[in-house]
Amino acid sequence: MNDGVFGGKKRSMSSVNKVLNKVVSSLNLDKRLKEHTLMSLWPTIIGEPFAAKSRPLFIDHEGNMVIAVSEAAAGQELSLMRTQLVKRLRVAGSGLGIEIRGIRFDMKHFHRKEEPVTVKESAVERRQRVIDNSPGPDDLASVILTGEELADIQALKKRLTAADGENPQIHDRIVSLYEKELRSRRWMETHVSTRCQTCNLPSAMLFGSHGLCSMCFFASQVRPAQSENALNH
Repeated sequence: MNDGVFGGKKRSMSSVNKVLNKVVSSLNLDKRLKEHTLMSLWPTIIGEPFAAKSRPLFIDHEGNMVIAVSEAAAGQELSLMRTQLVKRLRVAGSGLGIEIRGIRFDMKHFHRKEEPVTVKESAVERRQRVIDNSPGPDDLASVILTGEELADIQALKKRLTAADGENPQIHDRIVSLYEKELRSRRWMETHVSTRCQTCNLPSAMLFGSHGLCSMCFFASQVRPAQSENALNH
């Protein structure tokens, strides 16, 4: 039976959409966006002086947030706060749809400076490229979010309130960071052509010989076998 030209095109477009949906799902684009949001919340969760002595690197495949610490003493103190920190991260993560199961500490990568991919360009060109590829407040404000994205932000607010109704300031901070990450990603997709070779997300700077974004770069450097050291026992 011949469905005609338009019937064939409709079926073809449907197939293409299914493939694209599978690709997007496999890349965990939304998950990565939410992971960035949760990690950006770390300074608020931990407070000073530890915010200056630690920073999140990535969330591993087991649901552990990997935290780089500046020194053993800071790692020891954070280890004593592990239960409380995991609880806070779980509350924030649940609102974002991310399950946090634990924390891993790493002392090798806090001071490490990622080496960007070698590009044959002048220093002036490189500085301009970095400037051009870094959205400022006005750039982010100019991004027009879709109705679906705005609805997602409202849904996030409701999920956070349902998960924990006692910390509205933290909720506002999470929502603000999520919206900022969402706007930044939309801006990057329009203005940045370089993409991470692992997660395929746009990244103004790529690191290592394989051209990875910072999260994927650190994930490739921190081996699972090194996940727990003396700090965690």
